[in-house]
Amino acid sequence: MIVATAGHVDHGKTTLVKALTGADTDRLPEEKRRGMSIDLGFAYADFGGASPMGFVDVPGHERFVRNMLAGVAAVDFALLVIAADDGPMPQTREHLAILDLLGLNHGAVAITKVDRVSPHRLDEVQREVAALLATSGLRDAPVFPMALPSGEGVPALRAYLMEVQRARQAHLVGGNFRLAVDRCFTKDGAGLVVTGAVVSGVARVGDQLIVSPHGISVRVRSVHAQNRVAESACAGQRCALNLVGIGLQRSDVARGDWIVAPPAHVPTARLDVRLSVLGSESRPLAHWTSVHLHIGAAALSARVAILGARSIAPGTSGLAQLVFEELIGAWRADRFIVRDQSAQRTIAGGMVLDSFGPTRGRSRPERLAHLLAMEIPVASSSLMALLDSGSLGVNLTRFAQAWNLTSDEMDALQRTLPIKVVADGTGLVALTLVQWDVLQDALHTTLGEWHTAQPESLGLTETALWKLCAVQTGFTVLRAAVKSLLADGRVVREGMSLRLPGHRASLSAQNAELLEKVSVLLQAGGLRPPIVGELAAALGMELPLLLEFLQRVSALGHLVRIAKNRFFLPKTVSTLGQLAQVLATESVDGKFDAAQYRDRSGIGRNLTIQVLEFLDRAGITQLVGERRFMQA
Repeated sequence: MIVATAGHVDHGKTTLVKALTGADTDRLPEEKRRGMSIDLGFAYADFGGASPMGFVDVPGHERFVRNMLAGVAAVDFALLVIAADDGPMPQTREHLAILDLLGLNHGAVAITKVDRVSPHRLDEVQREVAALLATSGLRDAPVFPMALPSGEGVPALRAYLMEVQRARQAHLVGGNFRLAVDRCFTKDGAGLVVTGAVVSGVARVGDQLIVSPHGISVRVRSVHAQNRVAESACAGQRCALNLVGIGLQRSDVARGDWIVAPPAHVPTARLDVRLSVLGSESRPLAHWTSVHLHIGAAALSARVAILGARSIAPGTSGLAQLVFEELIGAWRADRFIVRDQSAQRTIAGGMVLDSFGPTRGRSRPERLAHLLAMEIPVASSSLMALLDSGSLGVNLTRFAQAWNLTSDEMDALQRTLPIKVVADGTGLVALTLVQWDVLQDALHTTLGEWHTAQPESLGLTETALWKLCAVQTGFTVLRAAVKSLLADGRVVREGMSLRLPGHRASLSAQNAELLEKVSVLLQAGGLRPPIVGELAAALGMELPLLLEFLQRVSALGHLVRIAKNRFFLPKTVSTLGQLAQVLATESVDGKFDAAQYRDRSGIGRNLTIQVLEFLDRAGITQLVGERRFMQA
């Protein structure tokens, strides 16, 4: 368990932590000289639990709220400290508001310096504290009067913390590993060490991790978890990781960075969020306001784009997009604090809903519905709500990244939900079973309507079918639906065209006769059929007349135009596509180059280039660098 102090400067937070743990958390010379915490301090105490309890001592001075925020971003329990002589002070109230905005509602209150006040004053302060807590997440928190010089109240508070630690359920260690870096230093003989709170997942000695958002690869050499040497660190612990990497420098990592498992490295510059404005604000938070944002241990500037409105009134919440000038790391359910542009006043806070905020259409009704679905706290329910929100298909890869789900967690989710999952160019896409059936029926209907309107046409290419279908979806999803229709026999593929099983193209007798003559010549040419000029000479036709005919029957699907002067039979194109599939299958990495295709097909270099460029345009292959792979 990790406990963070909170409260006004000089109310005894550091002294209280020392009384509980025996450790002085003021480590900086200036802190010793001034008797005031400036940066985060850390201490650990073994109260007999499964692991030591970690304490984060935060500064109470208003000038160091930034450091305070870095300390409370990922803790389990808040210890609000209020001096009996002063009572609740400005930073007491601001720290309490911050705890509320961060959703931190597990805690206790320590009223210190009770030895300096009369019983009447203590009663008065206790009433003030009760009134202060009444509308906060700590409204039910126990209150412990304490006199630290004598140790009065320390045993009772320590016993309560031990009880909470025992009763508290073990942290769920689901999700990919994420550690919010709050300190970074070098150690002789070890190298780079980072410390912070583990927000999710598990990391073990030897694991490969990423410094996010910078994308630097590192390896875990050793782990200290809750101040003990360990083989792993997991969610709910403070830990230190000794990291190594090729060319790794101290300057490569700083407070505010994240150390994450590779799948969790999804840097972003736009976050869609639920934003709550404090009721103490005198005016609404307006669209495009410049603010200072604190998330994890990071502090950075941002703009607030209000979604679906022009402002958010004090004491209310709304949807918003946070726009940054730099990449950051953030995931769904991460909490954050918003301060004014001068970083002098806390004005709002909230929770990340989607780390993939769009640059356009962010206030469209369908996007707002998407965010409301992402706000649902259970991943499975959220996914089904997304599918029901009107969009046909949800990108599961993006969903898993936003929710920080591991591959095993995502696989389990897919197995338990009534969904159809298909491969897409960007990952996996999920549809409800009803949506899957509706899509297939719509494709079948579109083909039928085309046959009625264009009886001379052989059918539609996949691209044409995609454009005409009333149910809009991604092209790769459509191809998966077409494959299903082909497998069920509801649709037939003829060359590049798709048609219904009972359809037969009805060309005029004259056109059918000419097409037959052309087909004989093309068939005789095999994989290298004659060009248009050679066809015109063989048929004794004028070139412009033949070209017009070839273009017309190609538009109807009877021929396929590969290049400006080349037309192929549909079955020949199928053979050329199958040849590409063979080469890709035989390759170790599933790719092949033009020279391999030329040698296997025997059609020569120039025609090879024309054929491969056509296969790229048709979505059969895709060129990456100098090599190609088959598209799904």
